[in-house]
Amino acid sequence: MICAIVPIKHESTRVPKKNYRDFNGYPLYYHIVKTLLKSNYIDKIIIDTNSDVVKNGISAYFNLDKIIIYDRPEYLWSGDTPVNKLLINVINELNLNADFYIQTHTTNPLLKIETIDNSIKQFLEKKSNGYDSLFSVKKVQTRFYNNDDEIVTAINHNPNELIPTQDLKPMYEENSCIYIFTKDIIVNKNHRIGYNPYMFLMSDIESQDIDTEYDFLVAKLLHKGLKETEDNSKKTVLITGVNGGIGTQIAKEYKNNYWKVVGTDLSDYCTHEYCDTYISANLIEENDIIKVMNNIKAIHNNKLDCVVNNAALWVTGDVCDFNDNSWDDIMNCNVKSIFRIVKHGVNLFKNSLCPNIINIASVHSITTSNKIAAYACSKAAIVGLTRNLSIELSKFNIRVNSISPGAIDTPMLRDGMKRYNNNVDIELLINNIKNKHLLKDIGQPSNIAKLAYHITENNFINGANYVIDGGASIKLSTE
Repeated sequence: MICAIVPIKHESTRVPKKNYRDFNGYPLYYHIVKTLLKSNYIDKIIIDTNSDVVKNGISAYFNLDKIIIYDRPEYLWSGDTPVNKLLINVINELNLNADFYIQTHTTNPLLKIETIDNSIKQFLEKKSNGYDSLFSVKKVQTRFYNNDDEIVTAINHNPNELIPTQDLKPMYEENSCIYIFTKDIIVNKNHRIGYNPYMFLMSDIESQDIDTEYDFLVAKLLHKGLKETEDNSKKTVLITGVNGGIGTQIAKEYKNNYWKVVGTDLSDYCTHEYCDTYISANLIEENDIIKVMNNIKAIHNNKLDCVVNNAALWVTGDVCDFNDNSWDDIMNCNVKSIFRIVKHGVNLFKNSLCPNIINIASVHSITTSNKIAAYACSKAAIVGLTRNLSIELSKFNIRVNSISPGAIDTPMLRDGMKRYNNNVDIELLINNIKNKHLLKDIGQPSNIAKLAYHITENNFINGANYVIDGGASIKLSTE
């Protein structure tokens, strides 16, 4: 039998109320208790506390089948009471008769269950070699000095021979995260660390302990980042037109947030490193869209969490002279592909906890310019389709939104500037566009990417069209 003991005091001097302060949505103590409950080795968890807040919280958050809440006697409430004394008291008072005890703290919220179980597994394997206890450490390779009586001496290196720190002989710091011991050790030696302890090496991140306000902030940020990384690594986004200026930045944004990125475009290969899976496809063809969806189904667990419909075809010309085939291609690529992606992908979306669709429209959906009727019409249709889909797909908990960018400095924008004259000075035109904006600047693909990711993360945004044009469309052209 293995019993875990977690001492939790009500008051803390350096970090007031730290043990039950909010830590990314839950009180600090919640995280270590939840982790311990997942262990394959631990039979009982003893919460040794003098805090009514903690007692009530433990009872509210957890099933108490494996948990015993011990009411710490008042004479042990002092912050100066050694942990070893607390452990001996709770073992004796509850008449615990475990084979081994494991002790950790609420102030180790980054501890993973894999690490805890591995520490127990290693100790059980090593104890036949004479080890009587275990304590966790982190490896330190840096230059240490003494300053006794203002005389500086090197501890672990020769100051006259400065070798790289990674080549220094490691030193090991007790990180106060995990202790494994027997009743005989703690009672007879009055210490958790026995006569022949085994040092269990842990990562620096999991070793993070909370003793100060700064520690609390660092641990909270690390915990949030690790949780987001873990959650997002299970999510998949499909980005169409992934090789374009905006498509590349959108892929980068999701990849940097640890999503699995599936990209599709016309070319045979991806032009950047942000795709986990790249599928060459012509979205005008329905069979190519079916191919994309079948690939996602096979490779990504039959699940799709987000699609950013970014692919777009741009052809300019007078509407009276416009080619029917060009008009159809624009509509099929820019609008019909969205309909087909939804049609053939809806079952993949249903397998996601919070699926969403983001359609990249354009400011041309609300205010436009000359010789661009087909493109403007398709983008206006996207905004209308977004609204309808947000209603129809809500029954599946699928959110649908659109983004309408203004002037964004992309290859498509620069190519479009040549529609009147192939010999124009593009940089001069870009500067003219900047000066026409209220903010005297032009948008960047990263602006669109960050907005797309914001929409993905906010699960109450639905049916919206975000105009992101630096304020260009709000000013009357007659002024």
